[in-house]
Amino acid sequence: MKHTSHSSSISFSVRTFVCMTSLALSAGVLAQDKAVTPPVTVPVATPATITPAVQTENLPAAAEILKKSVEAIGGKEAWSKVKSTEIIGAMEMPAAGMKGPVRSKMAPPNKMLTLIELAGVGTIRQGFDGTTAWSIDPINGARLLEGKELETMRHEADFLKEVDLEKRWDKIETVSGGDFNGYDCWKLVGTKGSDTTTLYYAKDDGLARGVEMEVDTQVGRLKVVTVIREYREFGAVRMPVRTEATQMNQKMISTVESVVFDLVDPSEFDLPKEIKALLEPEPTEEEELENAATAPDAPAAPSAPAAPTAPVAPKTPTAPAAPKAPATPK
Repeated sequence: MKHTSHSSSISFSVRTFVCMTSLALSAGVLAQDKAVTPPVTVPVATPATITPAVQTENLPAAAEILKKSVEAIGGKEAWSKVKSTEIIGAMEMPAAGMKGPVRSKMAPPNKMLTLIELAGVGTIRQGFDGTTAWSIDPINGARLLEGKELETMRHEADFLKEVDLEKRWDKIETVSGGDFNGYDCWKLVGTKGSDTTTLYYAKDDGLARGVEMEVDTQVGRLKVVTVIREYREFGAVRMPVRTEATQMNQKMISTVESVVFDLVDPSEFDLPKEIKALLEPEPTEEEELENAATAPDAPAAPSAPAAPTAPVAPKTPTAPAAPKAPATPK
């Protein structure tokens, strides 16, 4: 199954956006940009402005809203038939003057690989092979994602996360209804452990229109607000095709050139050699000594000098034989 879309956009991983913004801050790109260019005013999604449409209206159960949302994007059965997705496009942060191509690949149940090229920064790679979450970039080098970062990546890599909505939460409930960035939505609050996420679903067609969440990064815990502006059908499923995310007053717009299904090679999710090296246990002192001794370029130990050869005693000269007596004449 192959579907291709041109001149459209789609939602990339929240983790990808967080990584992109954090790297920009680490590299000082945003500060430099603001110093040499006039400030750019960027409209920011305001999560707290949802206004109840009718204060006394009955709120539908969260399970009912989530079920309608799953049906709106094609249903669990259709999504369960998808073997992989590959999204090719770009990310842009207008206020920072940053833009670069993005390639994102996913496969069930929870494998993901994302590559970003940023002018002035370089190549950013991050992935999850179902067990290990990792990131490689020019600022921080190769590193393993652990703790909250690992949990975020594990969540983002869940291939069926949009059609298994209820299982994602310990508790989720409908709290109000009203306007969210131009969409008449139901507002739901879900909790998972100590984390709380706010979700917005359109009342008319059930499509997800926004999410507010906090993400742990190297620069601290950051709040991300995402607004899904448009959807498009790809065969039997429907996907977001206009997503705007805001973090630390920086707005990012994700766009794609194509979406391809079922053609990603499983080996694409293998760990890079730099990450495999981080997973190798530190050698013991005995192993280091042994490795040094057996290294191909290690100089050979000098052999012990041979013992000097004992001198050979001179031969004793043989005494000359006595002359024979003359014979007696007869």
